[in-house]
Amino acid sequence: MKTMAEHEHSFALLDYYRIREAAAEYCLSPEGKSSFLLSLPLVDPEALARLKGDIGFFLRRLEEGYAPAQEFPDIDSAVRKLAVEGASLALEEFYALGIWARRADSLIQANAASLSRGEKVVQPSESLEGFLHPGIHSHAAAAEAAEDESRPSMGFQPEETARRWADWTIPEILGSAPSLQDVQKIIFSILSPEGELRDLPELRRLKDAIAKANRDLGAIADSYRSDPEIRAALQSSEATQRDGRTVLAVRANFKGRVKGIVHEVSSTGQTVFIEPAALVEKNNELVQLAARLNAEIMRILREATLELRSLRWRIRAARISVALVDLRLARALQIRREERILAETCESGLTLWRARHPLLGRKAVPIDVAVPDGIRTLIVTGPNTGGKTVTLKTLGLFALMHQSALGLPAAQGTKFQVFDAVFADIGDEQSIDQSLSTFSGHMKVISDVAAKAGSSSLVLLDELGAGTDPEEGCAIAMGLLDHFIALGSLTIATTHHGILKNYGYTREACLNASMEFDSTRLAPTYRIVMGVPGESRALEIASQTGLDGRIVAAARKYLDEERTDVGELIVSLSEKHRELEKLERERLKRLKEAAEDQRKADLAALRVRQKELELKRHGVGELRQLLAESRKTLENLVKELRESGADGVNVKEVKSFLSQLAQSADAERESLERQDTDFKEAARRMESPGPDPVAPTGKRNAKGKTASSVESFFREGAEVLILSTGKKGRLLRKMGGRRWSVEIGSVRMTMPEEDLRPFGMPKAEAPRYDVELKAGAGEGGPRAAFELDLRGYRLQEALYAVESQIDAASLSGLTLFSIIHGTGEGILGAGIHGYLKGNPAVEDYHFARPEEGGYGKTVVRLKN
Repeated sequence: MKTMAEHEHSFALLDYYRIREAAAEYCLSPEGKSSFLLSLPLVDPEALARLKGDIGFFLRRLEEGYAPAQEFPDIDSAVRKLAVEGASLALEEFYALGIWARRADSLIQANAASLSRGEKVVQPSESLEGFLHPGIHSHAAAAEAAEDESRPSMGFQPEETARRWADWTIPEILGSAPSLQDVQKIIFSILSPEGELRDLPELRRLKDAIAKANRDLGAIADSYRSDPEIRAALQSSEATQRDGRTVLAVRANFKGRVKGIVHEVSSTGQTVFIEPAALVEKNNELVQLAARLNAEIMRILREATLELRSLRWRIRAARISVALVDLRLARALQIRREERILAETCESGLTLWRARHPLLGRKAVPIDVAVPDGIRTLIVTGPNTGGKTVTLKTLGLFALMHQSALGLPAAQGTKFQVFDAVFADIGDEQSIDQSLSTFSGHMKVISDVAAKAGSSSLVLLDELGAGTDPEEGCAIAMGLLDHFIALGSLTIATTHHGILKNYGYTREACLNASMEFDSTRLAPTYRIVMGVPGESRALEIASQTGLDGRIVAAARKYLDEERTDVGELIVSLSEKHRELEKLERERLKRLKEAAEDQRKADLAALRVRQKELELKRHGVGELRQLLAESRKTLENLVKELRESGADGVNVKEVKSFLSQLAQSADAERESLERQDTDFKEAARRMESPGPDPVAPTGKRNAKGKTASSVESFFREGAEVLILSTGKKGRLLRKMGGRRWSVEIGSVRMTMPEEDLRPFGMPKAEAPRYDVELKAGAGEGGPRAAFELDLRGYRLQEALYAVESQIDAASLSGLTLFSIIHGTGEGILGAGIHGYLKGNPAVEDYHFARPEEGGYGKTVVRLKN
């Protein structure tokens, strides 16, 4: 696996290290955290795609309610001791290793069991086996080589794990992780679940002997206290301990009454601690028993350590497996808990939607940036404090986070190409230590960037050409841009130089952009306008920050005298751009209103047509019933006339009349069925509208067809709703034409495609409509969607969107749809449920099935 070369200056400037440290806090294990802090962005698109797939697996697990194990203890010191022959682990090291092994098995087994229900656990590649067990390719060989000190180190190496952590997929990792049941069995055969040494038989015998010796000592001490002559000489009525031996506290002036060994004299000299001769033998016995107990404990610990030492290859492999899982699970935990997204990978350029710098949190102003295909240089101009520097930092940081598979605080649709390096020159590079001016500091960094950048690099340059003579600075800036254009690097530069604004119009693959400035409020909007350069607005900002008005007026006079046509051109272009945007918004509004009016008219016509069909169907039914009754009556009448011998009865004419009447009824029935089929097709088109005339509803394929159409859903195995019966079924195979074999319970029937509707579509296949249902976006009325995604909305915005969805669904006849609100803290879901409960149009609502979103998604059914 190839990772991005670490350009420390750029990484630090873009705050990548701080973001990586914050994400590493979600790791459960010390092994995962140490590896996380050494990992670097990937440069292989395939490896990045595999990694995103693994993180997606854990996101689905978390969505289903999976709760990861508790944090893992640190076992580094214990594992190091296992590598030293004759060493013995301490009790706390045994306990830490046992807890680690238990949680490692739980982490691996729980996810392997979940994975086996979908994608199967697979056998690891030879490279993964070699990485986990260096020099070993079988368990038998591992057991034989466990004591071979000449083999490679069995210790955990976070640097190597971080370098190769994306080489394998989760099925391979889980399939190769060794079981630590033997490790747990060894440890917890001598330790209790609380970490205390178990009461083993050999220890119990010694503990009983020690208890008996203590009782004997107590009895001997009591015999001294029962002697009236000696009792008067005692300072205390209770025996005491000195240096682990039982002694008597005797008054100094009566010490001659007690014969024995003096162990200590109190600091006041009034008390002497004496071990009577009768206690010496028992004290010696107790010391010997305690020594035997300690030796037995040490023997047990040494033997257990020796057993574990033979399994250290397995412990090492488990540590790597846990780290590889942890590196993925931590990313999924952060994405879920902080409500982030995994950005898409595109072939060229980048797009940011509602991107917020992670270090600024919710107070950050969302940024939208889209570098079109074919553009390799973007020159951003505009006022100071307009957000140019924050935009550059956000772009660079998000590119690094994307290639590290970290969640981004942005909206869906954010995407990046995979860069081989990210370089940044942002801020003041002045250095007193190196005797560098601001311009020299910038040139030192930029020269390094120019030497290392390539065709797949992202180059971010702030205030390009600043810090020196304007003419020379512009010349150097244009020379640098020429260099990066020739390389093919994606370059984004900010500047205040007017000449560079003109440069953007004269070079291919180069585009101007500006940070918008609200001239009425004299404040930046932090919005990027593509295609138009901006003004610096220095005079307005200087005035706002408190500069004397007379000074500003004098400056404006000089500016008016020296102002060039280019400045006037920029102002004119900006005004024209705003006018065009306003006209475009009005045009789109009218188009949406016209489309909605047409849709309502078509819907009204369909309802009238439906009523006509119902009346016709009722009339044809009565006609067929009358025909059947008339046929029987006429046949009976002819029969009676024949039997009575009546003349002039033309039986052939009667039969011909009845046959013509039947044919007319059948023709009317067939016509009615054709009209009914046409009506259902029209109703289907009304319920499943095509792309918005002003906002595309989905990506298009090479032939220009919309990939998210309902028709693409009809395939073998898909679940459908049968309109004529209201029952659910499953498509078995296509029978030809527009007819399908459908399984309804245990019954199989052939049904026309017009009578089928998609039901319970997988998330990836569900038709999505880019319809804004937020407040203020409903000119002409919103359209109903099968699936309404409200993640990232505030509660009030979400409730307005749900209200608009219910109104639109009622108008279009859509009675079943779903709402994606995510889980998060549960505020959004609870608020939506509270609204649905009180809405009279709602018949029922419930959480989706686990495989369709679980507690993060609500299915709503409206009343007919």
